[in-house]
Amino acid sequence: MALIDQQQRIEATNPQGSYIVQAPAGSGKTEILTQRYLRLLGTVQHPEQIVALTFTRKAASEMRERIYLALEQADQQVEAKSAHQQMTLQFAKEALARSETLGWNILSQPQRMRVTTIDSLCQSINQSIPLVEHHL
Repeated sequence: MALIDQQQRIEATNPQGSYIVQAPAGSGKTEILTQRYLRLLGTVQHPEQIVALTFTRKAASEMRERIYLALEQADQQVEAKSAHQQMTLQFAKEALARSETLGWNILSQPQRMRVTTIDSLCQSINQSIPLVEHHL
């Protein structure tokens, strides 16, 4: 069963597909999303091309913190304490290499990582649309 779980977790982080992750609290959903975000960072031209959406500000903040922490730990060559952490650190190292190659300076400019709520995204889209008045 553990092998199947591990295979599903790897598949869910694959940037080439879309996945729905349904699991109980404490099962590692945020870790999978963090890993997926880090893997995506390893493939894009600009970190702003990735938008991670959550329902709450608390969840968005936690997700940003986990992504940044993984990048910091990878930068500091922290030793993984589990297989899950090893995978996270590997994806973070690949993201840092991409950042270095393309000059993102992601560790000093973490605001370039867009992790936000659905409401905030809708609000920013709404504010970017010019207001047009119609006269009858």
